[in-house]
Amino acid sequence: MKELFKDAAKITNYNLILTIPMIIFVKILDLYSLYSKYTVDSIPKFILATITMLFMFGVFCSGWFYMVERAIELSKKVFVLDEDRAKATLNLFKSIPQGVGKFFLSFVGVYIIFALIQIFATPLVYLFGTKIIGVLDDASMISLQQTIMDPAITTNQGMAVFIDKLTPEQLIFFGKWSLLLMIVTSIVMYLLMLWIPEIIYKTPNPLVALWNSLVNLFKDFFTSFRLFISLWLMGFALLFINTFAVINPVAYIIMNLALFYFSVYLVVLIFLYYDRKFSEHNDENE
Repeated sequence: MKELFKDAAKITNYNLILTIPMIIFVKILDLYSLYSKYTVDSIPKFILATITMLFMFGVFCSGWFYMVERAIELSKKVFVLDEDRAKATLNLFKSIPQGVGKFFLSFVGVYIIFALIQIFATPLVYLFGTKIIGVLDDASMISLQQTIMDPAITTNQGMAVFIDKLTPEQLIFFGKWSLLLMIVTSIVMYLLMLWIPEIIYKTPNPLVALWNSLVNLFKDFFTSFRLFISLWLMGFALLFINTFAVINPVAYIIMNLALFYFSVYLVVLIFLYYDRKFSEHNDENE
């Protein structure tokens, strides 16, 4: 396991250009989301915005994840000169259009399947939560509505003022729901951990890939679970530190860069784990 983490860090450090498409995509997504917030005012526009997001997701994921797979394949090669490695690394950009051509429809399918999972899972989680946690009574709901309508919250104070105005009972209530959602989200993330590598390495059919990834996940349960828990703890620690970094602009910028690096490292590590455990990969994709 230690070798896996070390090798993934080495691959990430040698291929830092993997962060460039991700940063560009996130910024474009932010701009489009901001644009949609002020222009989507009808159902047809909402449908158009959803389809646009679907295509954006398909283009980025198909190109970028294939680029990650190519970076792992590149790490298996021995270079005599650093210049040769640098050229080969830059050539990874050429794999983006290849990935879009091969896997665009696959990731459109991933987007749709994941949306359907959310649609079916959300009511189940809500029903489960109401059974074990409950719902707010009428008095608490009225108090909460008054809190939400407070001008300090709707202007520039935001979440800090909202939390400050909650009663201890409401804090405990929302804390329980937050814990439940975090647990459910973590379980879903674990179950889907090998879905993307399965698509890139084995089959472009997202439904078949989902089933095969679950089989592989439990076939090597203890290793995959330890890997997931390690990544989960690392991500949680970074997000926890990031909540304090907003106080200082320089620290905030540094933490954002660290989060981008960690995102790439996480994907590289999962792909590398899949490549070594389950892949019969050869040079047919060259």
